[in-house]
Amino acid sequence: MFVHNSPPQNPQGRRTDELSWAPKTSAVVVFGIGGVLMAVAAATLGNDLAGRLLIALAAVALLVIAATGAYIRPRLQVVDAAPGGPGLAVRGLSGRRVYTPQQMRRVRVTSYPRLGRRVKTLEIDAREPEDRLIVLSRWDLGTDPQDVYEALDGAGALPPQP
Repeated sequence: MFVHNSPPQNPQGRRTDELSWAPKTSAVVVFGIGGVLMAVAAATLGNDLAGRLLIALAAVALLVIAATGAYIRPRLQVVDAAPGGPGLAVRGLSGRRVYTPQQMRRVRVTSYPRLGRRVKTLEIDAREPEDRLIVLSRWDLGTDPQDVYEALDGAGALPPQP
């Protein structure tokens, strides 16, 4: 007899294992290729030592951004955090931390002016095990933070409203 274990579902019936967000793979690859090209340019171009040093620093910066973007995948993920229902797993440089809805004060989308336009961010205000404000941008999520918020709401992964 074949038994099929279905993936965890939220109260609305959506699969929670499909809900994850990370920097776009194409952007991470472009940063990596740019870093490699800059490193080659720093090693081979001219005899201007100061210029080569600046190009090398730019190469290192691009490679660090690419490595960070590849390491923190997925940046945000809906996980089964029973008994409280779906929770949020946030991955950073220091590792992955899971927050249940009871451990979060609020999740909201904010926008603020930057370089002449409004930029949206997703803010997760966590209270346990320590107070922490997690701010995720479009780069971190790979998509519009408002779309992520709506998906989290549909998955039942948001904390209860006060």
